[in-house]
Amino acid sequence: MHGRRDWANLPPDMITLISEKASITNTMYVHLRAVCKGWRSSLTPHPRHLPRQSPWLLLPRLGVHDFHLRFYNPSLCKSYHFTLPCLSGKYIYNAYGWFVLNHGCRVSLFNPITGNSFDLPSLDAMSKSERAVPNVPHYCLQKVLLSCNPSEPDFFVVAWFLSWSDWELGFCRIGDTHWNGLKKRNGCTSLLDFTCHRNSVYTVNCKKEVSVYDLQSLTVWTYPSKIIYYPNYQRINLVEGDGESGGPLVVNTYECHGNNNLINVYKWCDSQQQWCLVMDIGKRALFLNRFNCTNLQLEGTQGNAIYYDASCPLDLNSFRVSINRVFLKSGSVLQHNLGPLVEFPTICGWFSWFTPSLI
Repeated sequence: MHGRRDWANLPPDMITLISEKASITNTMYVHLRAVCKGWRSSLTPHPRHLPRQSPWLLLPRLGVHDFHLRFYNPSLCKSYHFTLPCLSGKYIYNAYGWFVLNHGCRVSLFNPITGNSFDLPSLDAMSKSERAVPNVPHYCLQKVLLSCNPSEPDFFVVAWFLSWSDWELGFCRIGDTHWNGLKKRNGCTSLLDFTCHRNSVYTVNCKKEVSVYDLQSLTVWTYPSKIIYYPNYQRINLVEGDGESGGPLVVNTYECHGNNNLINVYKWCDSQQQWCLVMDIGKRALFLNRFNCTNLQLEGTQGNAIYYDASCPLDLNSFRVSINRVFLKSGSVLQHNLGPLVEFPTICGWFSWFTPSLI
């Protein structure tokens, strides 16, 4: 008769193999590390095998000095609360499970799950050859994106600067001493949105042109056909594509009364040399808010859909946070009930999607 296996003293390589086979979410991995001291010491706190996680809602703050973060996990219908005094007085931009923190010239990366942080170059000079900016305002960034997780070799940060800078877009990498200008400010081609895809930056401007900036050669190329977009009625977002898209996806939102928005997705078709309507994105789902759109692969029946902010005011003092799910093939809309944690003061602003990361 075989003796009982001593699970606490398994070889470290076997424990690692078990974790790679048995955990596909952050929660599952954390539970494995909590089995016993032996497993905790054998398993790194920063696993690299986990896929990008289903996003949480980062619920609105009560102002820039609020350091109490509230997250909501729609897939589990659970809320999480974090108290992080280091966030007080800072503006938060989130991407790839990290926060970009900004206060005046100072910019840094911060992972609210792990506590890891990195400093980024100061904003008081765009590059070694640029003039210094003497008075950078406290609120100086429109949007910030990360190309991937900061631990990956091709990592870079792209920022959309407000009017204080001669540059509209700039980028940097960890260890850089300055920001590099990418797109000069030009009123005739003002930026509407941008995204990162395959080590490049894609932009869409007010002339409905989509351009791609190569960060290696610092060259720019513009697609020969313009997008379909009516600025008085619609909102436009660019989102990273996948292996088959040949570039970014263009998400066009017509905001209808009652929050049942009409949303169309387009991708570039080489054969037709134009942006073509997409009705099927497979197991992928798009998570859309007013400033960002995230493209994730999901298992089961959650894919081929768009999840978007359907928040609405309740009265002069509060609004209700809610999510709508649009099925791309049929166009039908399903409302997701957030449960009791739904009402916030109007000063809060809007929620954003946050993909928690242990790296």
